[in-house]
Amino acid sequence: MRKTLVFLHRYLGLAVGLFLIGSGLTGSAIVFSKAIDAYLNPELLTISPTVNAPLQVDALLRNAKEALPAETPAFVYMPLAPTEPAQVVFQPSGLRAHADPYSGQILGVRHPNDSVTGLLIDFHVHLLAGKTGKQIQGWIGLSAILLTLVGIFLWWPKGGKWKQAFSIKWGAGAFRVWFDAHRVSGAIAAVLILLTALTGSALALYDLITEPLLIATTGSGTRQPAPKALPTSVESASIDRMLREAQSMFPDGQITRLTLPVKDSSVVAVRMRLNGEIHQFGRSFVWFSRYDGRVLRVDNALEANRAVKIQSWLFPLHTGVYGGPATQWLQVLVGLSLALLSFSGAWLWIKKARAKTIANTRRARTGETVAG
Repeated sequence: MRKTLVFLHRYLGLAVGLFLIGSGLTGSAIVFSKAIDAYLNPELLTISPTVNAPLQVDALLRNAKEALPAETPAFVYMPLAPTEPAQVVFQPSGLRAHADPYSGQILGVRHPNDSVTGLLIDFHVHLLAGKTGKQIQGWIGLSAILLTLVGIFLWWPKGGKWKQAFSIKWGAGAFRVWFDAHRVSGAIAAVLILLTALTGSALALYDLITEPLLIATTGSGTRQPAPKALPTSVESASIDRMLREAQSMFPDGQITRLTLPVKDSSVVAVRMRLNGEIHQFGRSFVWFSRYDGRVLRVDNALEANRAVKIQSWLFPLHTGVYGGPATQWLQVLVGLSLALLSFSGAWLWIKKARAKTIANTRRARTGETVAG
């Protein structure tokens, strides 16, 4: 059995190694992507803080539509800090208008992939290949889980020799040092790698695996259809008024996202993070009619079913925000560890294969062969 597991660990690792190196390095790089992007592009991503000024989202949307008349605004990413601008996301292009939410002034328009951090995020999530790439990443994550579990089984010390299991023979040759480093770093990082791979796969394969699994284990899913609003007027109601009403319902909550109507029967969804929610953007929603602005439904994540509460943990755990900067830096190290393990595993295989080739060549001269 051990030989079979060694074979599986070795060749599955080689098969997905490049993907894991890419995922690990890009994952580490994007943990602080917002701060990096703001530093590199302050003219788009930094505004002067305005104290107690009301949001001007209606004006912001009017100006954004003038900037991109052929596009349809689908979402508004609200500022989460006083110096952050809002972002209007357009369909179908994915372009984003960055704007001062207190004046409505458009600061500029760009596609996320026009930035270094945007490209890294797209590679990490989609492999630059859209939905297909995202699913591939999900299966790569499941492979990482299997690799880690098999690796822990192979590393587990016999007879309680824990000191030996965590030791590196620094005075030995390069192959032995790399082999020990591979074992020890894998053992130390295993739990966090498992957690990162599990949550990443759950997010990437959400419709295929996660949602059906939540339904099977909790008896309910995380999704319910959006309410519908019947047309009552030609004009749309004020978004600013909806925001004020949502805020009055949850005075301690923070508005993080807006989903805008793109069809005549659509509604406006105000997404909020309430005190006590772990998700950095929240999973609470207030739904409004786009026509008369009346409240159609309120989804309070703190009162939601178990499936929603489980789902709310996936993104924070994967990105490391659940514990603030300390766990985010830990997540950086996890990504680097994953890349190091993949690289060192490949390097060990190459060195061993070369050594075997050299030995076979030498013995072939004497009519002997080394068994494969």
